[in-house]
Amino acid sequence: MVGVLVLRPEEAARRTAQRLRERGHDPVVAPLLTIRATGEARPDGPFDGVVVTSPNAFEALGPADLAAVVALPLLAVGERTGEAARRAGFTAVTAAAGDRIALAALAPSVFVAGARLLLVLGRDHKPDTPSLLEEAGFMVVPWIAYAAEAEGALPEAAVAALGRGAVSVALHYSRRSAGLALSLAERAGCGEVFRALRHLCLSEDVAAPLRAAGARVVEAAAVPHEDALLALLPADGDS
Repeated sequence: MVGVLVLRPEEAARRTAQRLRERGHDPVVAPLLTIRATGEARPDGPFDGVVVTSPNAFEALGPADLAAVVALPLLAVGERTGEAARRAGFTAVTAAAGDRIALAALAPSVFVAGARLLLVLGRDHKPDTPSLLEEAGFMVVPWIAYAAEAEGALPEAAVAALGRGAVSVALHYSRRSAGLALSLAERAGCGEVFRALRHLCLSEDVAAPLRAAGARVVEAAAVPHEDALLALLPADGDS
């Protein structure tokens, strides 16, 4: 059995924790970001499609907002976001390869030229995402629908697990949360122990802050999908 620190927002972390238990591992859920709706009104339609850059968007959208767009074709940045879209009720879902460059490259095969697209973003989004889609030939209407708010301290469960050596692996899903984990672990007095873990990351972009901080073992999934990330763990809970 491997102790695994799951560093992602609460709802998603609990789904991952269940998958880890089914594989014989011992997860410690440690959310560092809380997803909240910004309260910004949804832009007026009509729209020809929806583009979403994170599964976190679906945690913040209310029933009325979902009902207004759920029948539209949706382009997701990656399969993880695509899966969240399907759980939210979207049926015409296409997933890109996991980053905004791939998203913009795939858009012309999903939407007609000149389509008016609702781009659902978080407050801390990559600033060039709208322009990449515009350069691909679309009318883009950005909507800052949610914010991922940082916690001020490493969760007590994580500090305790690190202190007693109960975890040997950390799972990282975003560059921002990886950097936040490093700083909060340092603040909690367990920075060295945290950096000594085996850090498994959804992509090389996510891994970058950990490598820069001198974490000893940092690995990135072959593709930015949770199945590929979990495949880096020992099978059936073996150490």
